[in-house]
Amino acid sequence: MERPRRKGLTYGRLLVVLGTAIALALVIALVQSLLLADQVSFDEITFAMLQRAAYDKLELTRTELDQHNRDTGKIQGTVIYVRTSEGNYAKVAVAFGYRFWSPKLQFVIYQGTVYDRRGNELRKLFNVYIPLNVQYDLDAALMDTEGASEFGVDLAFEERGPADQTLRARNGAAFYLPTAEELRR
Repeated sequence: MERPRRKGLTYGRLLVVLGTAIALALVIALVQSLLLADQVSFDEITFAMLQRAAYDKLELTRTELDQHNRDTGKIQGTVIYVRTSEGNYAKVAVAFGYRFWSPKLQFVIYQGTVYDRRGNELRKLFNVYIPLNVQYDLDAALMDTEGASEFGVDLAFEERGPADQTLRARNGAAFYLPTAEELRR
């Protein structure tokens, strides 16, 4: 007598599905690495690149940053350059996002490096979450709610409406959005 065929997911079928999924993931990773091979990593953005930039923006809208995010490739967030209120330079990878425990939108600095005028590294920044209507001093790595000087803050995260958030430069600071070509090798 012939054994009835089992329906559903058997161990053998599970192995085939998992093997196919792994192979597909590897192909996708290979294609992505080939497409992004010519883009610089965050650490490859040099002080000289920051010095050459034309700091001409005093505000960046959420829409502008979201659109520009497509150009940053393998770097999480949108890369912006900042000339601080103290005349120093910073490179930061930023986005608008949420913390796990907070439903309120925040401005996020995923990573950043601040340099003095000579190119010496002053500090590194990682996962800085700036709430709405709070100002931040890149040089001191402090929010105004943490004691940053009113005259030393470099940026403010403001909201005009539910879909209208803006990053504003303060106290003589200015922004530059590097082009996709500038972020290539």
